[in-house]
Amino acid sequence: MPVSFTQLRLVSQDELNRRLETVKVLQDNDTEMYRLAKDTETGEHYVHYAVYHLNVAGGAVEEEYHHLLPLEHDDVIALALGADLYVYPQHWARAYLRNGPNGGFVWYDPAGAAAEEQTYDEAAAYIREKLLTFRSQGGAHSEEDIKRLLDEMDKGLPPRGDAE
Repeated sequence: MPVSFTQLRLVSQDELNRRLETVKVLQDNDTEMYRLAKDTETGEHYVHYAVYHLNVAGGAVEEEYHHLLPLEHDDVIALALGADLYVYPQHWARAYLRNGPNGGFVWYDPAGAAAEEQTYDEAAAYIREKLLTFRSQGGAHSEEDIKRLLDEMDKGLPPRGDAE
């Protein structure tokens, strides 16, 4: 029985080339391409988004970035009949495959990235609050005072402080 790409952590470029076939080109120009692609082994469909970039700072090297968004059956029919594109990144809110190391593709979950960003924002606010409080106490602070502050921040820093 064929294995879905959704069950693999890393999908090789060779495997994608072998199994994916274009159903319909949705948009194609000099800088980006969207196509509806089908996995010939599982029957699953994907929106394939590719962006072409000229890295001027890197010696005018052409770079390509590829993304594959899994689609539900109804979405496939809608796209085949001319529905609006799944414009990247606005409509890519669930996990999708993107170029990864060694010519393969790895899963990326934008929802997880948003949660991680929120954690960083919470950590920054926590540190800012602790430093402002420490500074407002005024006077010269000993090395022991600073060590105590850092230990306190380390214990309460999100997400560690939330887990305890």
